[in-house]
Amino acid sequence: MAKLTLKARDVRRLQQILTVAVKHGFGYFIETSGLAKYLPLAEKKKKFPRPRKETFAEQVRLTLEDLGPTFIKIGQILSVRPDLTPPEVIFEIEKLQDFAPPMDFSTVREVIEGELEKKLEDVFDDFDPKPIASASIGQVHKGYLKNGSKVAVKVQRPEALKIVESDLSLLVSVVELIKDRVKITDIVGVVQEFSDSLHRELDYKIEGRNADRFRRNFHDDPKIKIPLIFWDYSTTRVLTMEFIEGTKISDIATPELLGIDTTELAEYGAKVFMKQVLIDGFFHADLHPSNIFITPDGKIAYLDFGMVGYVKEEAKEHMVRLQFAILKQDPDEIIEEAKALEAEISAEKMAEMKNDLKIILANYYGKSLGEIRVNIIGREFLKLLYDHHVRIPRDYALLAKALITVEGTATILYPDFNVFETAKPYLYNLIKKEYTGKMALNEVYDELKKYSLYLLDYPKQLHEILNQARGGEFQIKYRHVGLEKLYSKIDILAASLVVSAIIVGSALLATRLDKGALGIAWFAVAVLLGIWVISVILKSGKS
Repeated sequence: MAKLTLKARDVRRLQQILTVAVKHGFGYFIETSGLAKYLPLAEKKKKFPRPRKETFAEQVRLTLEDLGPTFIKIGQILSVRPDLTPPEVIFEIEKLQDFAPPMDFSTVREVIEGELEKKLEDVFDDFDPKPIASASIGQVHKGYLKNGSKVAVKVQRPEALKIVESDLSLLVSVVELIKDRVKITDIVGVVQEFSDSLHRELDYKIEGRNADRFRRNFHDDPKIKIPLIFWDYSTTRVLTMEFIEGTKISDIATPELLGIDTTELAEYGAKVFMKQVLIDGFFHADLHPSNIFITPDGKIAYLDFGMVGYVKEEAKEHMVRLQFAILKQDPDEIIEEAKALEAEISAEKMAEMKNDLKIILANYYGKSLGEIRVNIIGREFLKLLYDHHVRIPRDYALLAKALITVEGTATILYPDFNVFETAKPYLYNLIKKEYTGKMALNEVYDELKKYSLYLLDYPKQLHEILNQARGGEFQIKYRHVGLEKLYSKIDILAASLVVSAIIVGSALLATRLDKGALGIAWFAVAVLLGIWVISVILKSGKS
């Protein structure tokens, strides 16, 4: 095992991290990884049992909480890495308590004035020195700008970046030391992913731009509220945004007291999420109850845009196809569409994974969408990904997790809420409007191309077989009679099938495009193409 070379400060931090891990029951892993020699002397002499499966997830959460901002954020990243994280840990991490004692007001003033290069009094007419929220990375204050706008001001702790970069540097050193012992994944790449995500979280400008994009996407929706960002008073470490009046969903004990139709609100929220994913290609990936407010006039207000996901335009169609494949309970098609969405499935795991997938699907055979809970089936699919070490892109992992969170959040407003049942008519309408024709034509094109190639190749394959037979390469020799007639029949059959496929495809496209002149013109092109295919096949049969 290579030697770990660290500065004295890093050695102290490593000992602190390892001591906390031992405290929460992870001494066994420290011992087996070869890091026990970096433990304080009192801990080195101990023998550590393997953590119990029943308490493992909770132990992970408590460890991350004790280790502070870097590891709390790493926990959030792990919650969307089903290839690395067991489902029970993923959902336990949701309970992470990111709280820290508030900064002194003098420190808050210093950060704001240093970032905005103005006196606090020159920017704000009033600024509440007591924070309304305090976390490990930063805290939020209420204030009023000189123009009278009521704002929420997010202020980053001055030491946050330094702590994160120091911890990340230490992690890189440790990973280089143990990487040869970790076989299931590229642990060096994982730490790099942590680093990239953490640096994005520490840049408040990114969060502000995300909020602006959501505002544009919902500018004409009267039921959705996105806070306005005041860019003249925002930087990398200070974010000034419109203050949203309302009640957090997590604080709603009796929804009916709000005086609004919470059932309708829950259903509308699900439809809004579907729009984010399938139309905008840009979705809020952290829709916990504390990040959603219900305003006094019954609007849904979204907060905290630090974690978002993207859906590529070309991926939307595959997502729709994946939905159909799940409904058809077709494991082969499910896997093909998952691979089209850039899932990495190892060849040696394929057969076992298909079998497990069949078992999951069988549990829901004959059930309506209204009987299926995302929370349950989602956990089963996440376990499948973990068990078979299937890597999926970050954004699709975010999406899977967000879908489960959306259902859980909506049930606070409407206990009988079911995201599948609610989204079904919206999804079907979207498919009909946006994808049906395109998907049908793509399928016709794919099948036409595939079978045309097969049929065109049949005469050639038959020639090869007969040549081998004539050359005495078969152990059993056959004498064929009337071979010319057989050629003719195969040629005619091939031509008929190909032309039929072309005509069916042209009919579908004509229906999609136009019922008039354009459709007739396309049909005529199909007929000419059919005549050409017949001539090619007949010539290939005679050669």
